[in-house]
Amino acid sequence: MKKKTLISFVLLAIIGASAVFAQAPTLDKLHFQENRGNDADGGYQVHPADDKTKRTGDIVIPDTYNGKPVTRVYGIATQNPNITSVIIPNSATLIGTNAFLQATGLTSIIIPASVTTINRGAFRSCTNLTSVTFQGSNITFDRGSMSFDGDLDAKFQAGGAGTYTRSAGGTVWTKVGGFSLNGEWTRSDGMKITITENGQNITITGNKPNNGGRLNDTYTKR
Repeated sequence: MKKKTLISFVLLAIIGASAVFAQAPTLDKLHFQENRGNDADGGYQVHPADDKTKRTGDIVIPDTYNGKPVTRVYGIATQNPNITSVIIPNSATLIGTNAFLQATGLTSIIIPASVTTINRGAFRSCTNLTSVTFQGSNITFDRGSMSFDGDLDAKFQAGGAGTYTRSAGGTVWTKVGGFSLNGEWTRSDGMKITITENGQNITITGNKPNNGGRLNDTYTKR
């Protein structure tokens, strides 16, 4: 009997500890609105709560609200330096224009594979954002580029899913574990080229300027 009581006590302690470390949704800081009209997708969009003083620290956006998926993220940390982290749900498909503009408290963000659209300025002027992880590669930077500071839009389009880092306030992003050159590029003289990596070989194709002929060169790593 004592053994069973001890086991029960240990299990309760473990459950209690798990509850402490669980990331519960911060519903008091968020406002939910059902998607309608052109945005209708059977889900909800999430906005910041009216009381800006509540939006501090960490924010966890739930996957569902009222039994429906949360698919669109708007204005969660716009011009708010007091938010230090945001968990974007795996149900989200769109991050809206300026959603995290000037959120200088953010140092890292994870973009779930479910996200297919990131609008203009979504993470602009997040000067302390030094790590961005894209869990998927099927993302369109809608309404032009400049979703992030520096060259991250272009680097992601060339390198795909993975984690990209930079120094605080920097403009050059680097993919952790390597960066793929695959894709279309524009040379300094305006010439457009296509780079294809294949094992040890890199092939560069394009049209030389001033009708100089076709470029088709293959380089082998030594």
